[in-house]
Amino acid sequence: MAHKKEIFEDIPNGKKIFSKKLEKTDRDVQLIVPTRVLEQFPIENGYYERDFTAFDASGREWKFILAIRQIGKYDKPFLRPPKWHEFVVAHGLSGDDAEYGVVFYKDNNGDLQVRGLKKYHSPLFGKAIWEKV
Repeated sequence: MAHKKEIFEDIPNGKKIFSKKLEKTDRDVQLIVPTRVLEQFPIENGYYERDFTAFDASGREWKFILAIRQIGKYDKPFLRPPKWHEFVVAHGLSGDDAEYGVVFYKDNNGDLQVRGLKKYHSPLFGKAIWEKV
């Protein structure tokens, strides 16, 4: 299954790693990550996961685990559930009342940032707008 298009455009004062709309599995179980992310966050040969830290808008540190499946032809990267699910709940990204997303990016200092996103529809332009929450 192909990953959805990026939902959040360029990041001012930073470089986007990836963004995506959160599907039910992403919100309730684990975040499925685009395979290209492994180019920037490689997992050592013989291992199936690696830790990394990202900061939210309030400066809170989130210690996520990026993992790949242990069998099969393709890596299929994902974020392990414990911290990811805690992030989803803390940022109110789990409701069925709206569409939600996430963006990971490096700021100009090289620190990895993570933001929850909520989709709004602009009455002026009739266009969907993803805003950080």
